[in-house]
Amino acid sequence: MAQYTYDESGVTFYFYALTVLVLILIPSSFYVLRADLFSDSKADTKAKTLKIRKKPAEKKSKWRSIKYFILSGGWLVFLLIGYNVKTAEYTLPDQWDPYAVLGLDSGATPAQIKKAFRKLSLKFHPDKVRDMVKEEAEARYIDINRANKALTDDEARENFEKYGNPDGLLTRTMGIALPRILIEAKTSPILMALYGLVVGFLLPYYVGRWWYGSSRYTKDKILNPTMITFFKNIREPISLKNLIDLLTAAEEFNTDGLEYKPSEEEAIKKLEVEVSERCKFYGFEYFYPSEEFTSKSAFKAKVLLYCHFYRVPIEDQELATQQQVMIEKSIHLVHKGLVQISTVHGWTACTVNLLRIIQMLVQGVHEGCSPLLQLPYMDCITYKSIAQNHALYGLSQAKNFPEADRRAAFSYLGDKADIAIKSIDAIPEVEIARTILSVIGDRVITPLSIVTLILKVKLVGSENVHIKDSFIKDVYKRAESTGDDDIEGIEKLFNDISKMKPLRTKSPEALAPYLAAKKQSNWWLILSNMSNSRNVVSPILITDLISEKVISVQFQAPNVAGSYDFQVNIVSDSFVGCDISKHIKMVVSDPTLLPPEPEVDDDISEPEANSFAAELSQARNQSGRNNRNNFDDSSDED
Repeated sequence: MAQYTYDESGVTFYFYALTVLVLILIPSSFYVLRADLFSDSKADTKAKTLKIRKKPAEKKSKWRSIKYFILSGGWLVFLLIGYNVKTAEYTLPDQWDPYAVLGLDSGATPAQIKKAFRKLSLKFHPDKVRDMVKEEAEARYIDINRANKALTDDEARENFEKYGNPDGLLTRTMGIALPRILIEAKTSPILMALYGLVVGFLLPYYVGRWWYGSSRYTKDKILNPTMITFFKNIREPISLKNLIDLLTAAEEFNTDGLEYKPSEEEAIKKLEVEVSERCKFYGFEYFYPSEEFTSKSAFKAKVLLYCHFYRVPIEDQELATQQQVMIEKSIHLVHKGLVQISTVHGWTACTVNLLRIIQMLVQGVHEGCSPLLQLPYMDCITYKSIAQNHALYGLSQAKNFPEADRRAAFSYLGDKADIAIKSIDAIPEVEIARTILSVIGDRVITPLSIVTLILKVKLVGSENVHIKDSFIKDVYKRAESTGDDDIEGIEKLFNDISKMKPLRTKSPEALAPYLAAKKQSNWWLILSNMSNSRNVVSPILITDLISEKVISVQFQAPNVAGSYDFQVNIVSDSFVGCDISKHIKMVVSDPTLLPPEPEVDDDISEPEANSFAAELSQARNQSGRNNRNNFDDSSDED
């Protein structure tokens, strides 16, 4: 029968408490500190470009302070318990040793054991001891007899070696590292209530909260109702204005404090009037609520986004903060939501319009306005003066302006003119330096063949200094020098492009003074069929274009011979007015009209009559005839 002993001194309970605290504190500390360090790292990666609009300083929430307080208290308790463990005095029970009782060394001979027993039994016999208490003498005498029995009796010796007791296994004592107070009857209701609170309430609550939160979102962190709305309402063709209306119907703008509030009604109406006036100023169509998405939260989001596009100042600080949150959410919703749906359908025009919405969100410039408005401190009044007095309308024109004329044109900005002039060169200009359209290993393109398109994209005026690999440099060089008729050169170029490893460098930060967040400058490659405005391949996101890049895509040629028109679009996701396109004509030849391929001289001589090869060939032919005869016989039987 087992007996249980509890930690009366509290020493072993300390080890138990330390173990539990470590299992709780280490994951909790990692979770809390990782979240804060991650947010701090985001703050540390501050935009390297000019930011006219900046994020407001985040207020430290009370919950964050409470978390640190609880975590600090837990580690303080851990240190206190650890100190008690270190300074505590441990008294381990002495293990009963029959040799020590008889005053012998382990391994003593039977004669020595017998002699020691006789001597001690005479010395500590209760009838002969005068100086000791009788009870103490009796206990000592019993211990001496027990030790003698353990060392001389075979059965008792075996029991001692197995159980540490010459009398055999009597009871098993098991220690529990808990104080007795925790299992006493008077404290059991409190403990049961605590267990019920943790297991019956807290654990289901947090598991349910996690499950509810994760099931509400897609893998791209977009609310499921939002994706359903996008799937049901996106179509082709669709205008840019209708796409913005669809974007404002996202459920994200109806939660987390971004939803419409009655107290905001007056401020939103005032902003609506100002947006309508800007529409008239630019000559755009009248601004009005969406007829399809009529919720007040959707209209609020639409007003705030158009305030961003037209640079309408927002006096209400709360609405201004919400606008910044909406802009960042909108970029994510368009990129990971609407663009993904459009590319799955293969809609070229819809995809390009969505990417232009991202440009508008990043730069705070409407698609119909001049790209010069994305320069710092440039507003519509200043732009109109520059356009009327200096005939300056676009970025490419501004880059080619002489320095003196450029300074004269931007003199309307006063002391901000130098900043705007320097920013002109920070806006990239992309070009398609080379295109190769070919079937690998063939001179012509035939129906249903696999066509390879190789493109070299360059940023005008940039130097290729970031690429150190000589192999990649050679590939980039050959991409521009390989001729369209060089079949072997094109095949080698394609194989080398396939072997190239992705560059570790990323595109630079985009100059976006009216976007509070940091934005990387990326590009999209869209190859479309001009006859039906459909994507030939899925659009490719280019995230490492610093000076130049070579890209290869493959697609299947049409099944009918003829001439086909394709268009390559390089679209920025950060800058307005930097997109380019190139027309490509592909001729699919009818294979029946092609000249015949030259015959290959198959110079394989017949084996000699007496050779081993001739005998082997004869045996194979004979075996084949036998097999055919057997097949015919079986057919006849059937």
